[in-house]
Amino acid sequence: MNRMDHLNHEQIETLRRRLEMDRDALLRLRHDEVVAATTSGDIVPDVGDRQDAAASEAAKLTQFSLADHERTHLQEIEDALRRMHEGSYGVCELSEEPIPYARLLAEPTARTTVEAQAERENGAGPDPTNLRKAY
Repeated sequence: MNRMDHLNHEQIETLRRRLEMDRDALLRLRHDEVVAATTSGDIVPDVGDRQDAAASEAAKLTQFSLADHERTHLQEIEDALRRMHEGSYGVCELSEEPIPYARLLAEPTARTTVEAQAERENGAGPDPTNLRKAY
């Protein structure tokens, strides 16, 4: 059963292309970072003082944090593409209502409607341990 009936073929293809472009851009970025890291090695320029060393260390921590964020976003993209393939893309995981095309266009990895997300954030949403109704 295809639960993506609220989206037409053109909308699905637009969203698929957007997800694939975002995924490809993240993969290129990761590749470029790996190449830069392997070609530059861990050679640290002569650090003049402790402030320079601290700034260098902070820059490394920021880079690791960004890399972690990129990995998370890449996983969200892969999950969205998988849901698209399975026919459940664009269906709210909390309410099982269709997620409007405008929201998906703004955030192609969205898993919830705006309303369901707001209810969840306000603590008034459905019990997260029982998100789906019994069949």
